[in-house]
Amino acid sequence: MRINIVRLGNVDLKIVGWLERSLSECFDCEINVVRHSLSLPEECYDSFRGQYVGDLLLRYLAIVDSRFNFEGRVLGVADVDAYSNGLNFIFGIADFNGKYALIFLPRLRPEFYMLPSREWSFEECVLKEALHELGHTFGLNHCLNPDCVMFFSNSIYDTLRKKAAYCMKCAKRIRRNWGVKVSCILE
Repeated sequence: MRINIVRLGNVDLKIVGWLERSLSECFDCEINVVRHSLSLPEECYDSFRGQYVGDLLLRYLAIVDSRFNFEGRVLGVADVDAYSNGLNFIFGIADFNGKYALIFLPRLRPEFYMLPSREWSFEECVLKEALHELGHTFGLNHCLNPDCVMFFSNSIYDTLRKKAAYCMKCAKRIRRNWGVKVSCILE
């Protein structure tokens, strides 16, 4: 199994490198950072809302994959605000039991909420959302355990409260169904 990290638009390479290292500590699989960044397609931008349409960007990842033929999962990282049908904003989106996941960085930063950068760890929130969306690609639904990374985040406070780890039930399901060993498990 391989997880490919793909930047969409202008994304800081430091955060992608940190995410690569963190994911390699959580999953016993190859983590591959695609070195070139993909452009954000204009047709995925909703100028009325001032946000990108997450569902369209997820489909865009599939189109890009048809050119590059990525082996394994594809985790897109975009430093843009996004929404999905019925939701004012999203931290991420994924194909359930599929190949593609995408996370959006702006609302994970304390500065987005006009708070000092030291208020919480932006990097930890990025990891939590990456684990969450990748969990959906591994067939995991939202978990009822509020500490599990698969717990639904309705706000940044939900993301801050949960841990950057799967509960035992979710970790076992990933291993059983996909053969991927998970190291970040709740104690």
